[in-house]
Amino acid sequence: MKYIFYVFSFLCSFSAQAQEDDLFDVFEEEKPRELVYATFKATQLINASTNETPGKGVLQFIMAHRFGSFNDDYLYNFFGLDNAQVRMQLDYGITNRLNLGMGRSSFLKIADGFVKYQLLKQHTGAKSVPVSITLHSSTNYRNSRYTDGIDHAISDRFSYMHQIIIARKWNRKLSTLVSPSLVHFNMVPTSQDPNTSAHITLGARYKISNRTALTGEGTLLSNRKFANGEQWTNPFALGVDIETGGHVFQLHIANTRAMNGPYWMARNPYSAISGGLFLGFNVSRVFTVSE
Repeated sequence: MKYIFYVFSFLCSFSAQAQEDDLFDVFEEEKPRELVYATFKATQLINASTNETPGKGVLQFIMAHRFGSFNDDYLYNFFGLDNAQVRMQLDYGITNRLNLGMGRSSFLKIADGFVKYQLLKQHTGAKSVPVSITLHSSTNYRNSRYTDGIDHAISDRFSYMHQIIIARKWNRKLSTLVSPSLVHFNMVPTSQDPNTSAHITLGARYKISNRTALTGEGTLLSNRKFANGEQWTNPFALGVDIETGGHVFQLHIANTRAMNGPYWMARNPYSAISGGLFLGFNVSRVFTVSE
């Protein structure tokens, strides 16, 4: 009888322990989900797009500026200012996930329209998601005149970019992204050249204070040379983000001059080794149009 009592006591204690573990499991599963905000402060890292969108009812204006290159008579051209390129962008948050925008660049007089959609948001807690995933597509139209003496169709002027932006905020200071991308030009120099090329962009942001962060990005190309001898280099950029109230001021240096995705990503002819470097800045301002 004594042994039966011991066995019964052991089973009761084991059952109680199991119920306690189940109870803790329930509490663990019910841990509230918390979205991760501000993976990046701006919708652009430098040239590359981030996973961020302005938010529902928010209108954003971005002014981007690129000075002339270091190897283009830099002092004579007033530190590159005489050969500067400008891009203006206006975009709007249809929802907290969907963003539509348009822009105009002085480089080849390109007009563009784009859409961004936050497919997945990083969050902690129950069934946590370790990354954010954003889809981004743009259509670009070249307005500048061709000088090759050929009567070009309107379709020759179009190019497109489609990418998946995978971002993660590791902690309060460090955020990273990787963006597999496809770029398509309707017109290429020869029939031997591919219209579509693949690219992958790596980027990071590291906060050094509450309002200042260091940024960097680089892109690898799948096609670096055309049959006619034109060669393209891997674009990269380094910068500093400065937050000032409702503005984000981004100062950077890059080996790219264009500011439209297909051109800075797939058709960048400049080499840092030969002095093909450009100082530039982006300034963004947001306005809450509707709640």
